[in-house]
Amino acid sequence: MAKINQVSQGDSVSNLALEGILTTCPILQDVEFLPKPGSAPYLRDAREGTALASYFRSLNESNTATPPTPAYSPIAKKIVSFDAKVDVVIEDRNELPEAELSIQTRLEAIEAGWALQYKVFFGDDGVNPEEFDGLDTLVHADWDLSLADAAFGSNADGHLIELGSDNSAVLSQQKAIEYLMTFMSMVRGGASHIYMPEALKIRLLTVAKNLGYYQKSKDELGNSIDMINDTVIRGASRQKDGTEVLGFTETVGTSDDCAAIYGVRWGEGIDLYAVTSVGVKGRYAGQSGNFIINNVNMDMAFHRQNNTALVKLTGWRI
Repeated sequence: MAKINQVSQGDSVSNLALEGILTTCPILQDVEFLPKPGSAPYLRDAREGTALASYFRSLNESNTATPPTPAYSPIAKKIVSFDAKVDVVIEDRNELPEAELSIQTRLEAIEAGWALQYKVFFGDDGVNPEEFDGLDTLVHADWDLSLADAAFGSNADGHLIELGSDNSAVLSQQKAIEYLMTFMSMVRGGASHIYMPEALKIRLLTVAKNLGYYQKSKDELGNSIDMINDTVIRGASRQKDGTEVLGFTETVGTSDDCAAIYGVRWGEGIDLYAVTSVGVKGRYAGQSGNFIINNVNMDMAFHRQNNTALVKLTGWRI
């Protein structure tokens, strides 16, 4: 498995840019990256085994196997790019332009991260051909689910997770955990991560703690990881203006205050992953006119290897 820091370049400009991006685009730390050269590399599509009429045979009977016919699709990478520049005249004023350029590079990377976090969820190549498809666009129609579906109790107006300890509140909390566990199982192999609005994350973790489903782990850097059973629970973070990336803006039945959650199984070259050339790469571009410049680029696109590696469930209310 390759993370963004492993595939990115290790020079000082690249590290500075990556640090800034991850500050405001934390989801990139979860994504599995597959390094592939080229602008639109061909990646293998998912395929299934041959379903036999019977898997039993008689003594001395030969099996009949069907050889695979692999299919490949070109996945066009999209370029995330920005520059940071500083006027050289500050050197004449007894300041260090190189130090100022480092600060400005990190600040520009933080700004890029705000935009990138949103596009990871809502990027749409059909609306803007320069951006990659995000999770919401990549969800297969068969796996865009609702709590109004029979598999989740046919909640015509979504499901309200109540606060409190009376019978009605506890019942709504128990149902919420059951719906969440059912949802996790619908991601083939089980969801590795679930992304949701920050407010919904707080409510579900509170319920999971009360009902005994909450777990806490730590990553390689010692950061705490919230889990329900063995699945990592993430808030989708906030935009720069403070609004949630994932909000309570979807409609189910008569309720227009519903939220969606996304179950993902990340995997390098399998399930859902991102393809990139060299990750984040920063370059000192030298002086142009009155400015010294750092240039930062990253090309990437998501590829859903299996339809059930990404499942959406809407209808959550708090």
